[in-house]
Amino acid sequence: MTWRSAAVNVLGAVAMACSASPAAAERQVLTRHVTPREQQAERYQHLPFDVAPGTTRIVVSYRYDRRDGANVLDLGVFEPGPLTIGTAACRGWSGGERDTVTIAVDQATPGYWPGPIPAGRWHVVLGLYKVGETGVDVEVLVDTFRDPVAAATSPLAPRPREPVRQGAGWYVGALHAHTNNSDGALAPQQLADKARAEKLDFLAITDHNNTVHQLSPVDAPGLLLIVGEEVTTPGGHFNVWGLGGDRSFVDFRVPGGDPAIDALVAAARARGALVSINHPASACAACTWTHAVPDGVNAIEISDERQESRLQALAMWDVLLRQGRRLTAVGTSDWHRGAAPLGLPSVRVWAEELSTAAILEGIRLGRVIVVADPSLPTPDLTARTGHGDARVGDLLHVPRGDPVRVELRGAPAGTRVDLLWNGEPIAEATVPADGTVTFNRHPAARGYVRIHLTRPDGTLLAVTNPIFIEVTTP
Repeated sequence: MTWRSAAVNVLGAVAMACSASPAAAERQVLTRHVTPREQQAERYQHLPFDVAPGTTRIVVSYRYDRRDGANVLDLGVFEPGPLTIGTAACRGWSGGERDTVTIAVDQATPGYWPGPIPAGRWHVVLGLYKVGETGVDVEVLVDTFRDPVAAATSPLAPRPREPVRQGAGWYVGALHAHTNNSDGALAPQQLADKARAEKLDFLAITDHNNTVHQLSPVDAPGLLLIVGEEVTTPGGHFNVWGLGGDRSFVDFRVPGGDPAIDALVAAARARGALVSINHPASACAACTWTHAVPDGVNAIEISDERQESRLQALAMWDVLLRQGRRLTAVGTSDWHRGAAPLGLPSVRVWAEELSTAAILEGIRLGRVIVVADPSLPTPDLTARTGHGDARVGDLLHVPRGDPVRVELRGAPAGTRVDLLWNGEPIAEATVPADGTVTFNRHPAARGYVRIHLTRPDGTLLAVTNPIFIEVTTP
């Protein structure tokens, strides 16, 4: 591994269009040759550069031979501060989406935070996503400017007061979607417009490794916006919902199997956020979950474009449930671009009101049904005994051998219902015209029941989260 840094004065370089005259700049050239060994063993390379007092703008650009996708290098910038996992020094991340990014006192490239430019040792962070057999040379240009600016600001955009809507009920929403602050095609307002057009109640924006979307004003009456981040570690991705505040950030530089993942998840939970494993059996490189599953994880995605991946995610979920873990299954579109709907699939969450706190509490408690289409009626699952009843996410106490009546209401006529006990299909039925199906069980040991709803052609329409059964001695 080698790297070099050089600094030269450049007059009139890349001046901002709003400047009255070209600003003086200093250019630093950073070069490095990265190898497959580093890609596997030292995934994140931190290239230092210096910022002088009085700097108001930094422009970072990089170039390398992509070799038709054999080499893929991601880009981020850290301001002065510790480089240890969990640092607050991350100033932004664009992955492989942009070759040039700007960070200034009063503006920044999407995915990066504007604001004061502290003097000192900064770092360009290169994420070595792919490196070909012979390695690759990368050149990074850093230009620093002293522009006349009015003030240093990075105010968060105002959001509607919560609750957006009062009253308990099933709320439908999308929990995994990207804007142009990472690799999505739409700005936050456009994404919110899309969510409203699909009649969603809530939308979690989960850009990769940043929450800069909070800076964008969004006018979306009736839509709850949840601040999130997709944390893209080399050992798998996870969503964190319920972040908020200036520069909110969960670190992503944790290799697969590194126990530091436990501390990251615990820190996010300590801030009141929920953590969900994304696409645990993905076809994309470094997207499959290879970490252990920390105790603080709340949920897991069971949706994926590939049937094989969906089945693997369901199997992983059931293994965790049988171990006594209470992870909530969620379905998401992982929306980035194109005409595909945000809400295919989506979730129904039973919440006391339409607010961030209430929706996250509903997810935490497992009061969630994954639906393939937000226009479907809500298939409502209950389990009843002579001693009480329960809905998805609840715990029902049953004397050993007593009857349990498991009932599904609101399912489309003609669809098929599979009843699962501890993840194993044990009964099936076709939904009659009144939309109600009933099964009877006599549990002898603790476990859980849930429902899969499918079309006659086998297309999965809905998956409920479990109702947990605790068997007691009569």
